Amino acid sequence: MKRIIRHIPSLLLGACFVASGWLKGVDPYVTSLKLSEYFRVWGWSGFVADHPLAWSVCLCAGELCMGLLLLSGVFRKAVAWGTVAVMSAFTALTVWLAFSPMGLSVQDCGCFGEAFTLGHGATLLKNIMLWALSVWHLWVVWAEHQCGLKGWRTVSCCAVFSLAVPLYSAVWLPPVDFLPFGRGAALSAVPGFGVYDGRYEEVTDSLMEVSGSKPLVAVVSRRTLTADDLRKLSGLLAEAGAGLISLCLWTLPGLDGGAGMDVFYTDEVTLKSLLRAEAGLVVVDGGIVRAKRNLPVFRPERFGRRVTVEEMMEEDAGLPWRYGVCLLAGLAVMVWVRHKETEGGR
Repeated sequence: MKRIIRHIPSLLLGACFVASGWLKGVDPYVTSLKLSEYFRVWGWSGFVADHPLAWSVCLCAGELCMGLLLLSGVFRKAVAWGTVAVMSAFTALTVWLAFSPMGLSVQDCGCFGEAFTLGHGATLLKNIMLWALSVWHLWVVWAEHQCGLKGWRTVSCCAVFSLAVPLYSAVWLPPVDFLPFGRGAALSAVPGFGVYDGRYEEVTDSLMEVSGSKPLVAVVSRRTLTADDLRKLSGLLAEAGAGLISLCLWTLPGLDGGAGMDVFYTDEVTLKSLLRAEAGLVVVDGGIVRAKRNLPVFRPERFGRRVTVEEMMEEDAGLPWRYGVCLLAGLAVMVWVRHKETEGGR
């Protein structure tokens, strides 16, 4: 019983860090927006403020790795000290959010990404409890001795896995979307969603009707399309010319560059919610979001032939399952490596 009690703080802390790290890591773009909000309130500029997505990836990977290390039980004393330091910083941040006039300008701390939000009071209570758990954990492992570098293979696996989660989502878009614009969402049912033509008349219903007869591919962009972007769209333009799909550009007012596509406009918040990238593709079929692509890394050709819209929809239909299998495979590898190290295998 005493041995079980000794592991309670590390298990609870580990589970919380893993949940927080993954929920943020599956959509690091949202975390980068939250970091930008902090940087703006603090008045930061320069290198740090100019690369919020990179810091977001590091933050998400760090939290997830910390949780995995707590659960795996490697380097317990070093991890315990690190946990106390991290929770002290997080608790201080939430105290500032709750009681500082400047902190009140930040809506929420962003602890769990877009999955759910907590008020400043609830966040402060949560962090105080986790800080107390981290101090308890440090007290439990205080007298333990480190055994050299035994466990470094587990640490390496945890680090690689933790970094892969936010990097994948940052480059290839979130496989799981907690906003109402994710794959499988009915756009017509999203409150406040609207697309407008050049005369700023709403055409949302008309576009959804078009998607009922053939797939509607919306090139979603918050910047002017480049020559390389248009080259990647040449296959889609050919499909649209053959009447297989409908192709249009959704962008900000004042931007164009449609290159033969019908151009429609919406606001920046909607564009960011639709696509976690500056430019990409959103495939709508029957009013339902079926596929998404990040245009800068989109490969329009594979094995010498063009990728069709139908293939993109088929690929994205199985994306959650493939992503889940990859996560389970990564966790299984970490468990196996830890088991081998515990046995003394090399």
